[in-house]
Amino acid sequence: MANLAATFAEAFGAREWGKAAGLLHDAGKATAQFTQRLEGRPVRVNHSICGARLAQEQGSTCGLLLSYAIAGHHGGLPDGGLQDGQLHHRLKHERLPADVSPPSVDIRPDVLKPPFTCRPEHPGFSLSFFTRMLFSCLTDADFLDTEAFCTPEKASARNGRSALGLVALRDALNTHLDTVERKALPSRVNDIRKTVLHDCRARASETPGLFSLTVPTGGGKTLSSMAFALDHAVTHGLRRVIYAIPFTSIIEQNAKVFSDVFGQDNVLEHHCNYRSKDEPEEQGYDKWRGLAAENWDAPVVVTTNVQFFESLFSNRPSRCRKLHNIARSVIVLDEAQAIPTEYLEPCLYALKELVGQYGCTVVLCTATQPAVDDASLPERVRLHHVREIIADPQRLYTDLKRTEVTLAGRLTDAALAARLDGHGQVLCIVGTKPQAQAVFSLLQEREGAFHLSTNMYPEHRRRVLGTIRQRLADRLPCRVVSTSLIEAGVDVDFPVVYRAMAGLDSIAQAAGRCNREGRLPEPGQVVVYEPEKPARMPWMQRCASRAQETLRTLPEADPLGLEAIRRYFGLIYDVQELDRKDIFKRLRGQVDRDMVFKFREIANDFRFIDDEGTALVIPTGPEVEDLVRRLRGCEFPRPVLRKLQQYSVTVRHRELEKLRSAGAVEMIGDAYPVLRNLAAYSEDMGLCVDSVEVWQPEGLVS
Repeated sequence: MANLAATFAEAFGAREWGKAAGLLHDAGKATAQFTQRLEGRPVRVNHSICGARLAQEQGSTCGLLLSYAIAGHHGGLPDGGLQDGQLHHRLKHERLPADVSPPSVDIRPDVLKPPFTCRPEHPGFSLSFFTRMLFSCLTDADFLDTEAFCTPEKASARNGRSALGLVALRDALNTHLDTVERKALPSRVNDIRKTVLHDCRARASETPGLFSLTVPTGGGKTLSSMAFALDHAVTHGLRRVIYAIPFTSIIEQNAKVFSDVFGQDNVLEHHCNYRSKDEPEEQGYDKWRGLAAENWDAPVVVTTNVQFFESLFSNRPSRCRKLHNIARSVIVLDEAQAIPTEYLEPCLYALKELVGQYGCTVVLCTATQPAVDDASLPERVRLHHVREIIADPQRLYTDLKRTEVTLAGRLTDAALAARLDGHGQVLCIVGTKPQAQAVFSLLQEREGAFHLSTNMYPEHRRRVLGTIRQRLADRLPCRVVSTSLIEAGVDVDFPVVYRAMAGLDSIAQAAGRCNREGRLPEPGQVVVYEPEKPARMPWMQRCASRAQETLRTLPEADPLGLEAIRRYFGLIYDVQELDRKDIFKRLRGQVDRDMVFKFREIANDFRFIDDEGTALVIPTGPEVEDLVRRLRGCEFPRPVLRKLQQYSVTVRHRELEKLRSAGAVEMIGDAYPVLRNLAAYSEDMGLCVDSVEVWQPEGLVS
């Protein structure tokens, strides 16, 4: 096991650290007391604190970093400090068995040193990050070693897949791209996409580090960024590609694109709906996927920003096992501007650590590049030496410009609906679910009227989108009222798009659904309006306000051009709001002999989504009812849950409790709710609580 931990840590130059952690972590089991416990005697043995104490005594200050990892290898990285239960208190007061003997490992300070030079501006952050990476090596090695002994069939399934190397994946992608190019119809947009791909391939040989890929929506950045990532990884001997996406609504879409090119055995799709604690019951991809999700042992990982960044600041073994496999990877942050501003400072520091100390390359991939390298940001925060992949981003924006943006001022729902009714094909993107329902209700009697929101389960949305695309292709009337979910990479092409006032990045995403293929003789129309009832969420209000300020101060600039976008993000990045919960401040730690880091406290506070919600199953047909029946009493529910995701709507926990209190929900076990009052589900508008009298109408659409 120690050798396995050492191998994992070798990826970032810490082989001896990994070996020391592996040798010391179970030192407390080599005692008479632990033998008595194995014999069934009621003896309490805290075996992890033994190794932690030995690490502290032998390794002094550096040994404390090992102590954190060893003490937490079952329950999670603890907080440092002298209060009851914190690491330093436990090291000082918990007694060791009299017969404990240290393994043969030399961790004296002059022998075991961090494999990097701490940055003078934030040494504590570097050391705490390093501790979490060591913790990852230890916990993953411990899990895998136990698995190989206790459940060899799992170990066999984990290691038995026929995954390809990165060279073979690069060749498969090149073959696919060549086929796409041959079949593509001649057009200005397709010529521009070729240019984007050429630039990505041309820059892939550059030394690892920080890159930006600034490509307007519709420029083909998804596959072009993957081409850069694979070429770069092969050239520099990196180990995998991690593709992080901010929106769960499109993660399956992107994962399918990559799986179609590379094969399912080479692409791991991992997001918050995946329940890693459950054992899979089926063989094949689902089983491998469940195991690979535990530690990201896959050549291509497609995940969410939530999963990626929250893991980097977690303290739990289950979330941290994957971290050592991030080292020496190409990390593509799709829609990088979507990193929540209140966590921007710790997130950017984490990216700096991954690039500077762990051999990673990071690609900030977006249609609206955030100003994370702008001089308006404090020196300590902004990213330095970011290299743009596109040779001439400004020219690319000019060449790919397919829309004109106009401002319509304030519109009531009725006035907005009247305008939409005047177009044969039009998309309207609103800011809230209530407005989507209100505007749609004024249009739903018209031919070709459709509604889209996350109150509709994925399979329902997929059916509706299929109908929308077909009507667009057939040039039939098609008036769509949607929440912002349609902005997130959904491939539709309207001649006219209305967008409620929002951040300029959101408006740019909306514009990407207008004249997407550049086939109109004139630019498509993007109309930005101020809604009758603006969104109440402070973040959305702030984005809209900053966008309006940008447009006022740059009246002659293209609202979606690079100058306006950079100005907008400069306004959004309020220095006082870049680390609202003091994550970075607390992780700087007491960088002296005490090494006090608040790992558990930070993990509890670092959450992109405070209420991630619960998946509520909508059993609208025999197929879903059959899956629900299979779920009852199912020992290994993961494969069933994966299928049920397509028929589930995410609701907030307080809203679920309202539904349960009203008797509208049946609970299968403790974790799997099923909607039983189908009057609450409308085939036009998804989950619509207005139609049910037994709970308050502000519930699920608030």
